[in-house]
Amino acid sequence: MKRTVILACDVYDPNTPELSQEWESLDTIQKMETTIQNLGYEVAVLSNPSEIASVLSGIPVNERDQWMVWNLVEGYHSPNREAYIPALCEYLAVPHTGSSASVQTLTLDKYKTKLLLKSFGIPTADFWLVDAGTEKPPAALPLFVKPNGEGSSLGIGEENLIQTHKGWEKVVPTLLKKFHLVLVESYLSGRELTIGVLGNKGNYSATAPAYVDYPGFVYSNLVKSKESFVESLDFAVPTELTISLQTYAIQIANILGSSGYLRIDFKLENGFPYLLEVNATPGFSPVYSTLPLLWEKAGRSYSELLNHCLELGFSEYEHHHRYNYAKEKNL
Repeated sequence: MKRTVILACDVYDPNTPELSQEWESLDTIQKMETTIQNLGYEVAVLSNPSEIASVLSGIPVNERDQWMVWNLVEGYHSPNREAYIPALCEYLAVPHTGSSASVQTLTLDKYKTKLLLKSFGIPTADFWLVDAGTEKPPAALPLFVKPNGEGSSLGIGEENLIQTHKGWEKVVPTLLKKFHLVLVESYLSGRELTIGVLGNKGNYSATAPAYVDYPGFVYSNLVKSKESFVESLDFAVPTELTISLQTYAIQIANILGSSGYLRIDFKLENGFPYLLEVNATPGFSPVYSTLPLLWEKAGRSYSELLNHCLELGFSEYEHHHRYNYAKEKNL
């Protein structure tokens, strides 16, 4: 029986709400579909929640180990939105790419992720979580503010660097009204870096890190926009810093118990790296997504990346105890 991959996705459309900025473009979905077909799989692209649930539940129990769901669903609003597919797949005993629902839900919450990782010694800037009851800055300025549960630089512009109390009063209430919870951090003035981690628990490898360069001094939603992608990667990272970042990245993957892939962002202050955030559902565009570019820097192809991620998903399904309940219930 030929294995089948379902690309479970939200497809980006510039006419949809701003909160859909994280969704993959149709070009990316089509590129992934063609690449995976060339690897020898059947491929189905599904983007409707009811259809995805119906198709998965309709797979014969004794054939579910021959299917793979590539989790590209980002949703919006819900703190569980990146965990929809992993939870469903685990419950039905269908393999999926990427991390479990618990890892997805945790890493979408920047504050809780930083709390956990800081407790294990991962360096972070000072940070606070604020809600509608917070009327003044929690610490000395300058501070940087951003939505606590969004990616793709949603809700971020140069005005998010708060240098005056008037700036706080102008920006923070607007963010809270739209995003409900806001993460506040001591401002880091150095360059931003990113790094990828591939593998399952106990067998992780980190890519080479890269500086992320962009116009201005804030990695805003204009930089990250699919219509105006203007960031660039600089791989001229000193050896000592590279080793430090790779060590932190693998330590973070082990603490979280991630699966498949992560992209982790850091920022420098006085030459020292501080964790910004962890992304357990990174983009997979070969054009505008960082993880494929980090992978390809080592001379490995986009096709090899997708194949590796699929193999990691099947291995996770075979060996991880989190699938046992569904497997045993289906006997």
